[in-house]
Amino acid sequence: MSQGIKPAAAVAVACIALFADMLVYGLAIPVLPLLPAVVAAGPTATGAMFAGYPAAVLLVTPIGGRLVDRYGPRRPLLIGMVGLAATTVLFAAGEPYWLLVLARVLQGVAGGMSWVAGLALIAAATPMATRGRSMGLAMSMVSLGVLAGPPLAGLLVERFNTTAPFLLAAGLALANGVAQVLLVRGHTPVTTDDPAGPLDVLRVRGSWSVVGAVVVGAGAIAAVEPVLPLHLTERFGMSALDLGLVFAAAVLAGAVVNPLVGGLVGRRDARVLVGVGVAGTVLALVGLALAGQAWQVWTAMAVLGAATACVLAPATTLIGFQGAALDPPALGGGYALFNLAYAAGLMLGPLLAGAGTDLVGLASALVGLAALAAVLGTAGIAGLPTGRGGPRERLDA
Repeated sequence: MSQGIKPAAAVAVACIALFADMLVYGLAIPVLPLLPAVVAAGPTATGAMFAGYPAAVLLVTPIGGRLVDRYGPRRPLLIGMVGLAATTVLFAAGEPYWLLVLARVLQGVAGGMSWVAGLALIAAATPMATRGRSMGLAMSMVSLGVLAGPPLAGLLVERFNTTAPFLLAAGLALANGVAQVLLVRGHTPVTTDDPAGPLDVLRVRGSWSVVGAVVVGAGAIAAVEPVLPLHLTERFGMSALDLGLVFAAAVLAGAVVNPLVGGLVGRRDARVLVGVGVAGTVLALVGLALAGQAWQVWTAMAVLGAATACVLAPATTLIGFQGAALDPPALGGGYALFNLAYAAGLMLGPLLAGAGTDLVGLASALVGLAALAAVLGTAGIAGLPTGRGGPRERLDA
């Protein structure tokens, strides 16, 4: 465990970093799809732009891990926050399209570095006995950032302009960098009591099914982000603030349902909980496809947020059980695997939604995604751990 930083300071710095990263992610949802350069590029290009963030996260995660191993989490975390501030300013330009794509990819690079280093900082500064609680707090800040982003962006756009949300985010990222300099001093070593990585966790029976659930849950909510804002603006005349509130309804519903469902894991069969989430996801996507009135959109988005929480909340707990099945336990490896699966879902959802909207229209694309979620979700449920028996036994290589 680190001798140079107090656990409370490490958790605070990591939480602020994750909040800032996901706030920027949320700020982009109601703004980027409506920029003239993005509208002119079309749905497929919009989906590709949104997918640039998680794709970069996937690519940079192993690199960030190596940097953390060599230098400790302090430098990579600081690089991530400074990089996030710089790339966010690029969004404020608003055009051309290629610059926005570049900004989105660089945002993913900076965000991926922050995720790896932030969680590693918590692991290095906290003992194993309290690490799970600290990791859970960090994940809560992720949800808070996504929740605050869309409505805040809509409000700033209506009161000022489309550059305001991104300038605010850049300022927050720089403020976090200052906090890191003040609170995280000296060399911070990596943890030595949690050495296994995500590939080790995949060797535990049931881990692939947990990964599949995370991909479906993250992909479903991410799929509507690049294609729904323009549709709602054209069909229902929604403003940027309205769009922000629509997406906030989904995140708020998820934030309410998440702890409720998470509390049931261990007492109820996790396969049933995830099954309810998959069914709700299918219903919500079909509801969005068929919505003819604004209240139906709001309802479908709230159902989608609650449904994805029913999928992701058990998966968050189960991945901890999978890591605990290793000897020695690998909480960090489990969370790293969760983050990689979540990023994969964030990448696949927008790509499929954007291409599908271009090919067959938004409604048909959403119905197709609903069918895909039903097939993949149902196929993976049987292989999930129940969550009742605690960690699963380790499989031989």
